[in-house]
Amino acid sequence: MKKVMMKNQRIKNLLPALGIILGGIFSGTTAQAQSCPSDAICRYEDTPGSYSDNGPFRYDSYSMPAFSTPGGATVYYPTDAAPPYSLLVFTPPYTGTQIMYRDWGPFFASHGIVLVTMDSRTIYDSVDSRADQQQDVLDAMKDENTRYGSPLRGKLDTSRFGATGWSMGGGATWITSAEYSGLRTAMSFAGHNLTAVDSDSSGRNTRIPTILFNGSLDTTYLGGLGQSDGVYRNIPYGVPKLFYEASNVGHFAWGGPEDANRYVGQLALAFQKTYLDGDTRWAQFLDRPPLYVAEFEKANIP
Repeated sequence: MKKVMMKNQRIKNLLPALGIILGGIFSGTTAQAQSCPSDAICRYEDTPGSYSDNGPFRYDSYSMPAFSTPGGATVYYPTDAAPPYSLLVFTPPYTGTQIMYRDWGPFFASHGIVLVTMDSRTIYDSVDSRADQQQDVLDAMKDENTRYGSPLRGKLDTSRFGATGWSMGGGATWITSAEYSGLRTAMSFAGHNLTAVDSDSSGRNTRIPTILFNGSLDTTYLGGLGQSDGVYRNIPYGVPKLFYEASNVGHFAWGGPEDANRYVGQLALAFQKTYLDGDTRWAQFLDRPPLYVAEFEKANIP
């Protein structure tokens, strides 16, 4: 009887500690669930972190039907991630074509985000023309959600579209960020607006979360001369924004998530997960890189 009483007492002594452990487990689970808003796209197979390489999902690609986009486009999409998917449209630099930045397609698709690489009508199109074409492709991708035969039919969240671009494509993205209704995010690489006619390329009318990348060695007319810096400063107070100027690169280092350095891909992914998907668990990774930083600024990042 005495042994039974002692055993019961030991169990009683353990119960508070067990309660703390179980409470921690369940409160941690609850906290994780609460950290992801109910209307966000949260993919728990893709654990929040700093990634510059491909993610956990398989991906495939297809070409958009002829004449459905101004210059043609290729769609990279996840094949084993549960829909719906958010989407980005990437617009090319001056004289550039899709092949120059196609590595961004598998990167984002393998992390659960559809990425569309597009060509402009001609490689010499203006910033303003590229913006119009970028918006045409965004419209075409909304149609993909209902087109019979589309691999993405019924799988897109058409309220979670974003725009991105390089050089003149970056300037086009700045225009689109102010003009395209319902757009969620804007992302530019070595953006150019010096030849743009549309004043929306200045950033003053941008009201959506925007991330800007540039290189400190970029002294070109196409992406240097403080163009990205100026747009960052012009984006109005209260709008989430981030500017990363890498210390080690020039104008032609933006063809993939690791071409400049690994922190570009990490920041780009965390930004899109946070603001395009709405999964705020990724916001903690929008921080200053430990290396290759000439300038780093952010505002209104949670």
